[in-house]
Amino acid sequence: MTLEDKLDSMKVENELDGSDEEFNDFEEDGFDSTLDSSTSYVAQEELYENLPNVRKTSLTSTTSHAGTEELCVLLLGARGSGKSSTGNTILGCHIFKTDMQLSRVTQICERASGIIHGQNVAIIDTPGLNRIGSMEREVTREILKSISLYTPGPHVFLLVMPVGNLTNDDKSMHKLMENMFGKSIWKYTIIVFTHGDRLGDKTANDVITCSDKGLRDFIRKCSGGFVFFNNKDMDNYTYVTELLRKIDTLLAINGKGCYTTSFYPSAERKIRKNMEKILVKRKHEIAQKEEKLGTSCQTELEIERERREIWRTEEEEARKRAEKPSKRMSKLNAFNRKTST
Repeated sequence: MTLEDKLDSMKVENELDGSDEEFNDFEEDGFDSTLDSSTSYVAQEELYENLPNVRKTSLTSTTSHAGTEELCVLLLGARGSGKSSTGNTILGCHIFKTDMQLSRVTQICERASGIIHGQNVAIIDTPGLNRIGSMEREVTREILKSISLYTPGPHVFLLVMPVGNLTNDDKSMHKLMENMFGKSIWKYTIIVFTHGDRLGDKTANDVITCSDKGLRDFIRKCSGGFVFFNNKDMDNYTYVTELLRKIDTLLAINGKGCYTTSFYPSAERKIRKNMEKILVKRKHEIAQKEEKLGTSCQTELEIERERREIWRTEEEEARKRAEKPSKRMSKLNAFNRKTST
């Protein structure tokens, strides 16, 4: 995607919310885009290029997947819930890094794509949404800033979680998701319960029927329903086929549309608009960086990797700057409330 395409796509997306608010220009001039690039992102891309990009199966879903438009799926969930493993199961190969360790495996948003039942599918893996104090803002910023990974927006959210009664941490995470994406997120959400190998002789419906009322109510809240996944058995395509059927149904309910900025909370829409302004102002500098890639990179693949790194760095810095006016306004409002009492 070229610079013009990215900026035009962002502009169209932000126009969908129908908002006419005007925002303050940014006073910062010395835009510093010398942030550390993500080596793990590049490493993941290198791994992916060496793996087959097509998952071939003999199964067919009830609805044809012959469309050429890429289906964008965003994985969400707590740390250790199995998001990366679920992404690997869907794509049929080990793309996303998984490891049994206490530290967060997925530090940044990562994108991988494949062809499943003739449908182009892009999977976005994300960091864990645990309530982790000071790190929470960094995690949410990472997920929300990655415009280039899921512009104009994901078609479906997959909330990955182990089956069990809802905990207070689960409820806090669901609230965090609403704060990030807006309350309409549940209209585009399918729950993926991991550890499907533990079902034994029971059916998925049997397990859910015996669960607590809180979990059953939450499932009803998600328009896409739920599926069980056994990420230990990647050769069993039954889980992926059932998920595709669920996605087909959810897409039909939502008019085949994706989750655009118009669904986001007003504060996030403002930040996105401010990000667009910043990136438009940086248009010339970004174009110069992209032009230099032709002399510093040997292959088209290297150029594309470096271009993604440029945009990741630019978008990260743009998001930080775009958030500053909101912070200043929040402090001003708090001060005004304090002085008026």
